[in-house]
Amino acid sequence: MATSTVTTGRPPVAARARVPAGVLAALPLAAITAAGAVLRLWSFSLVGPNPFYDAAVRSMTLSWHNFFFGAFEPGGQVSVDKTPVDLWLQVASVKLFGYSFATLRVPEVVAGIIAIPLLYDLVRRPFGRRAGLGAAAALAVLPAAILTAHSDTMDSLMMLLDVLAAWLVVVGAKRRQVWPVVAAGAALGLAFNVKLFEALIVLPALVLLALIALDFPWRRKVLALGGGLAAFVVVSLGWIAAASLTPLSGRPWPIGSTNGSIWNVIFVFNGTDRLSGHASAAALAADPPGPLRFLRLADHGYAKTVGTMLVAALVLGAAASAIAIARRRRGAPMNRLTLGGALFLGTWLVSGVALLSHMQRFQPRYLEAVTPAIAAVVGVGLAELSGFALVAAVALATVAAVAVGHPPTWAAIVALGAVAACAVITSSRAWPRRTTALAVLGLVAVLAVPASAAVLVARHHRSDAGLPLQTNSPRLTALSRFLIAHQGGARYEIASPTVARAEPLIIRDARPVLMFTSLYGRPLLDAAQLEHLVATGQVRYAWLGRTACAANGCTDAIRWAIAHAQDVSAAAGQPPGTLFRLTTAPKP
Repeated sequence: MATSTVTTGRPPVAARARVPAGVLAALPLAAITAAGAVLRLWSFSLVGPNPFYDAAVRSMTLSWHNFFFGAFEPGGQVSVDKTPVDLWLQVASVKLFGYSFATLRVPEVVAGIIAIPLLYDLVRRPFGRRAGLGAAAALAVLPAAILTAHSDTMDSLMMLLDVLAAWLVVVGAKRRQVWPVVAAGAALGLAFNVKLFEALIVLPALVLLALIALDFPWRRKVLALGGGLAAFVVVSLGWIAAASLTPLSGRPWPIGSTNGSIWNVIFVFNGTDRLSGHASAAALAADPPGPLRFLRLADHGYAKTVGTMLVAALVLGAAASAIAIARRRRGAPMNRLTLGGALFLGTWLVSGVALLSHMQRFQPRYLEAVTPAIAAVVGVGLAELSGFALVAAVALATVAAVAVGHPPTWAAIVALGAVAACAVITSSRAWPRRTTALAVLGLVAVLAVPASAAVLVARHHRSDAGLPLQTNSPRLTALSRFLIAHQGGARYEIASPTVARAEPLIIRDARPVLMFTSLYGRPLLDAAQLEHLVATGQVRYAWLGRTACAANGCTDAIRWAIAHAQDVSAAAGQPPGTLFRLTTAPKP
């Protein structure tokens, strides 16, 4: 009789412990991305809002007309000062999850998180996995990137699209295909629609990357670059051209435009005016432009949010470049993609930082135009250096970061301790996994100081979203209740001399607000138009205030309102001289 043997014992330990290599390889990136997500989502619901764009999103949820044109107020009289592409995502978010200051910022924080693994793969392809992980880790803890991901402005999404455009060019170079380069042009066109000319700071470096990395015959290379340019033009100008086909009588007046033209607000207000415009004396005193702007602690605290990481990028990048040049002189080969990637990152970093450091009218969120370059150069520099060159560069970068950023004691100790450990390991050739240990310790040394600042940004729920806004203050609540109770059949809830004054009421009540002026006191209606609206009962109240005339140059409509207004501030729970009832009869 045949017998069979049944094995009931457990499998060998080695078989049980076996983990797919792909899973093990993905764990470091997953951990880095998770850390970046925690820093960006920490106290997320407590981050303050941006009243301008939040009012626009509130208005855009009310109709397809408002949605398409990016209407600032529910009546569609005026629209935002940019294209509404980014705001479309915010509208989708509040439609899905309900309107709140947290749901408004979901697209931005998601974009900031997705950028971490995408930057990893962008850097990995030309420089290797270690460089990619270093770049991802640097971006994950870069305080300026966390600050902006907290905000409900467009910069984090723009940054993601810039990284995507570069990634597509690299993919095209690796696969020797044209379509990714064309897609890169479309991605950059989307980035332009999100944040206009800020998104194009990467463009010179991107063109350089394509010219060097694409190993095509010249005819095919011209085809790829021409296709990318065409895709960029079509996508970047698509909404502008489509929206401009509608006459001004059928669409909102773009805030910032001098003549109601969308082309004017894009290319003059957000283009030439930004280049030639000058900041106020007070703004220049608080944030003076110059080569050392991002190394100062005062006011915006650039030294902590970006300066310490920028110092590391410059030191490590310069050291790695010097060694690479020395190798080339000795005849060491360098493939086109690696050379193109190095020149791309160096050009993006140097030209971008130089431009931003000299801008007069600057906001911290603009740094998202260069944060990927800063992080990528840190990762590449750490990966390309070795031995005592690595120790020297890391030591210099760490000491400079401690001096510039004045970090907490624990961060300084961790950073300097990691430098000392690097020196010990470099001196001991018998150290196991010596290369990996040096890479990890070098990364810890360089990132300890920025990471300490990142924790503070996250814990204190800081952002660069603009002026603080209170939509539930007792005074605003009283005003809202009074206006709703006395609205009658009026089309407009109130008339406002400025865009900024109307923001809280739009967010709270989502009712049309009549605007006297756009930016800089540019009139949006004249006295005859206002008189007609009052006579026909379309507007009953004006939120003038004592400074309405001084702040806006006293337009004809504001003069008429002041001459035909009765102060009802006390009845609405407002300070005297704030809220007025409009009539066609002049004051006695």
